[in-house]
Formats: sequence, C-alpha cells, structure tokens
Amino acid sequence: MLSWLKLGRSAAPVSKPPPAALPARAAASASAPVRPAAPTPQAVAPPPAPVARAAALEDLPVDGLGVRRPLVGRQGQVAGFELLLAPAVERRLAGRADTPSAQLYHRVLLNTAAAVAAGGRAALVRLPAAALAQEAMAALVPPGAWVAVSDLATLPAAQAEALRARGAHLGVPDGPPQAEPSPDFVLLQGGAAGIDSLLLSVQRWREVLPRVRLVCTGLQHLEDVEQLLQAGVDLASGELGRSRSAPPPRPLGAAALRIVGLLNDLAQDRDTSVIADAVRGDATLTYRLLRYANSPAIGLKRAVEAVDDAVQLLGRAELRRWLSVQLAASSPGRAAGRALEESALARGRILEALAQQNGELNAGAHFTFGVLSLIEPLLQVPVAQALGPLRLGEDFRAALLHRQGALAPRLAMLEAWDRGDDEALEQWAVAVGGTVAQMRELVAVAWQWATEVDSESP
Repeated sequence: MLSWLKLGRSAAPVSKPPPAALPARAAASASAPVRPAAPTPQAVAPPPAPVARAAALEDLPVDGLGVRRPLVGRQGQVAGFELLLAPAVERRLAGRADTPSAQLYHRVLLNTAAAVAAGGRAALVRLPAAALAQEAMAALVPPGAWVAVSDLATLPAAQAEALRARGAHLGVPDGPPQAEPSPDFVLLQGGAAGIDSLLLSVQRWREVLPRVRLVCTGLQHLEDVEQLLQAGVDLASGELGRSRSAPPPRPLGAAALRIVGLLNDLAQDRDTSVIADAVRGDATLTYRLLRYANSPAIGLKRAVEAVDDAVQLLGRAELRRWLSVQLAASSPGRAAGRALEESALARGRILEALAQQNGELNAGAHFTFGVLSLIEPLLQVPVAQALGPLRLGEDFRAALLHRQGALAPRLAMLEAWDRGDDEALEQWAVAVGGTVAQMRELVAVAWQWATEVDSESP
C-alpha cells in the first residue's frame, strides 16, 4: 500500500496556478507546528540565522512587508487581517514618520491594507498621527482600514473627520478609559498580563464607551481568542493552532469517519468508482462535491450534474484536496471554528504551493499535510487519535506527532507565521529555499484561495 506522500503525483492544482515562484530545490523542509506542545529534545532545531542582515533602514526589503494574521470575528469567521511591519522596522521608524524611508514603509503597509479591504475584510494597521497628518499619506488609507493611532489626540480633528468620511476607523491603544478623543475602536494587546487583565479592560471600556468596538491582538492560545469573543470583543487575533492543553479523547464524529474512509480509499489506490459510490450514499457529500465541481474556483468548462462525472473530471489529486477540505469542515462547533477551518485550508495551500515550487511530485499530499497540522483543534481530539485511522506515511507521522523528520521544518515555518515571529520566519524561509518576501506573497495568495474555497462551503 502506498502512503499519501507517494500518491500525490499531480503537481499542479486544478483550481489555480501556483502562487509566487520560489527557487526550485530538492524538498528540504519548511515549517510551523500546529500544536502548542513544547518541542521534544529530538525536535527539529532551527537553522542558523542568516549571516547577512540589513545594516540600515534603507537596505531593508519592502516588497510585501505586511505580516498578516487573521482577525477572528464574533461569528467565528476570518473577518480581517492584522498587518504588521517587521519588529526591526518598527523600531527604526519610531519617531521618524516624516522621513522618506518611513513614508515608503507606511505606503507599503497601506497598499497591503487596501488589497485586504478590497476583499471586504477589515485591515488593521498601526500608524502614527504624524503620518496620517500628511495629506498624501492619508489619501492612501482605504475604506475598511482599522488604523490604530497611539497618539490620536494629536491628529488634527479635520483630518480625523476626513479619514472617517472615507470609511476608515480610528483606534487608540488600551489604557485608562476616556471618552476623548473619541475612538472608533480600542486596541487591546495580549501578553504577559494574561486573559484576566484583558477581560477587565473590556469591562472598563464598555462602562465608559458602551458602543466602542474592541480589538484584541497577540493572544497566545486559541481558547483566549474564543473567550474574548464571547466576552464581547469584536475582533481577535492570536495563535489559532496553539491550545492550553490537549483535548480529552473522545470518538470521532460519523462525518469525519466517513471522510477518513474515503481518504484511505485514495491512499490504497482503489478505483475512483469506489469513491463515487460512497459519496452517492451521503446526501451532504453529494451536494458538496457537485457544488465544488461546478464552482468558479475549479473552472470546469461544462456543468457537472452526476457524482461519477465529478469524480472523473476532478481526478485523484483534486479529490484528495476536496476530501481534506471536507475533513476540516467536519469539525464540531466552536467559537472560532470557521476561522480555524480557513486557517487549515490556507496552511494546506501554502505547503502545496511550496512543494510545487520546489519541484516535488507529491504536492497534493502536502495540502493534506497542511490541513492535518490543525486537526487537533479542528476535531477537538488528541492529534494521535485523529491521525490513528488515517493511512499516513512515516514522514507525515513523524512531523505531526513528534515534530521530527524532513517535514518538521515546514510546520516550524507555519508556526512562525502564527506567532508573527519575523526573525524565525526569516530563518525558516531560507531553510525551505526562499526569502521572506517570496513567502509573504505565497501566504497572501494562499489566504485568497482559502477564502474563495471557504465561501463555497454551505
């Protein structure tokens, strides 16, 4: 029997061409774990940091500077993205809003925000009042931008009014609640203070400004994101793949078991007619497969009305991708469930595209690998139990269960994205054969794809 890693022969996805090109290399590794568990002594060690570092602000790359983190909304969906400059850049820009270099970086940040907002999602950025006071810079702030301004009181009232008239939201950082200057939102920051301090801040601000929107970023656990959303926070971001503790063992749901069985059928090279028969026996899967086959994301030239036709036209690689999507969607309800599902799809697309660009023949299997990297919080069972019924290759199991082996660095890269750890991201990007700028472009395309696929879900 062949493992999934040996089955992914179709490198090019049916839906879209691969995202931004990375240098072709033999598959070495990539990264980012899913689980919060601390690495074991045998876990993969980070690669050495790059020797060459930018010596001055002007030497830093500016393409795709924004590090994006999903912002979870009250319905548990990805409602927007938090966009950050690299910490080193932020430190260099402090107090230099009027310099040409600072203006360049702020333009890059706002251009990224405009692309996010154009998709109907909130784009959270941080800018000093001195930058917004410049007419040329203020004109770049897109409708739908959430601009956190540490010194909002110093922004001229006319400029603030003009920005709001264009559809921007102006916010202030957490602190002693006060009604003036009147903010549209308050930016709370997770960290060492803990969840209790954040909940107290929510209560204090609600007492002074009952209608103000609240945004919390930098949360370290999935449970914190969900707890703050339930406490009335409008948007929250954090490490969705990291939980405070492993969930207790419990039986997998019937829907998940059916999908696992179909994935195993593909892993064993069974005829696709077996897949078609099994899908026809499930009304929900029949509907979802036909909807997926007829979606613009797939781009088939004719309408597909029969399950057998859908299975044949999609092919084995696309069927594996579709079943992986269904496995993520089979998770029991939780407060951040929709955002967690979309994050899993984005992870899968990132690793699939990376494998394609590295010239690997099993790119489709890497999509499943990325989705499985969030299987524990998705299905709310221990990862070992979730993977138990699946026929996986040893490389898959070593990486997902123990953070070891050739694929472990790919999990490390994904985890660095979740943390917004720019230095670790730079190291892992080099380890997988690319650059930070290339990886950021790849991530942006992956999130766009995941958004489109998720919108096709019932």
